[in-house]
Amino acid sequence: MAFNSPKDLFVHELSMMYDGEKKIAQMLDEIAGQVENQTLIQMLQTHKEETQHQAKNLEQCFQRIGESPRQVPCGVVKTIHNEFKEFVKQNPSSDVLTMFAISGATKTEHFEIATYRGLVCKAMLMGDAECTSLLEANLLQEEETASKLERFAHELGQQMLAPA
Repeated sequence: MAFNSPKDLFVHELSMMYDGEKKIAQMLDEIAGQVENQTLIQMLQTHKEETQHQAKNLEQCFQRIGESPRQVPCGVVKTIHNEFKEFVKQNPSSDVLTMFAISGATKTEHFEIATYRGLVCKAMLMGDAECTSLLEANLLQEEETASKLERFAHELGQQMLAPA
């Protein structure tokens, strides 16, 4: 793909995020199957549903601008997923694996937040109010999820580190 206009960049980044959202949905299932903490499992399952909806919002953006998703791999999500798989091979305790999974999920959310902020800005500059609204909805969900994960990590960390 030639990058001759800001729209080309927008399509590229939108495609990368679309790939990322699809990979994240799969990754959430995998992580939920490996951790034992029921609160985290529920959070991951809820976020999987949100992630699938976010991918649909991206599909609507592609339709709005008359484009189709391109084959643009999301390297950040792949790297975070690989980190998790490598950590699992170390046979950590259940609690440590839960903390690591929360950390990875939080990294993912902050990557998504940064990406969606850029996409929202570009959609606004392109004058596409509907696409802007869809991307803002995704951004809001990512911010809420990051906040929930951070609170849960803090609570769990306090429990794990509390003196016996």
